[in-house]
Amino acid sequence: MPESLLFPSEGWVKEYCKRLSESPDYNKTGKGWKDPIKFKMTELGEFKDKVPYDSFILNLHDGKCEGSEMVSDPTKGAPFELTATYANWKKVIDGKINPTQAMLTGQLKVKGNIALLLRYASAAIAMVKSAQSIPTKYVGEQ
Repeated sequence: MPESLLFPSEGWVKEYCKRLSESPDYNKTGKGWKDPIKFKMTELGEFKDKVPYDSFILNLHDGKCEGSEMVSDPTKGAPFELTATYANWKKVIDGKINPTQAMLTGQLKVKGNIALLLRYASAAIAMVKSAQSIPTKYVGEQ
């Protein structure tokens, strides 16, 4: 079994970007998408000192991930920003909450054009499936 990668870490995010680009499902459902998305974690609590970055940006374009960036500067943004507690990100990655429903119920906060984002709901599901394919360990569970 491959080694588990820590979420969030540069290694996990790079692997996520790679798996998105290799996913036939995401390649198809993400066609037409042109904007980077920033993923931000809040309420890290006791793990704050153990997480070097609370955000990352995926440069998504036409069903591919063209690169990623770990973000430590809180002023660095992207056209779309998804924010959730660390616990809720973990639930999304583990498949315990649907990302579209999480957006509509406020468990996942959205900055940017939510109507456009919702048009790509099937791409969001493909993104979660790609994240779930990564052997993941979480802060505090090592």
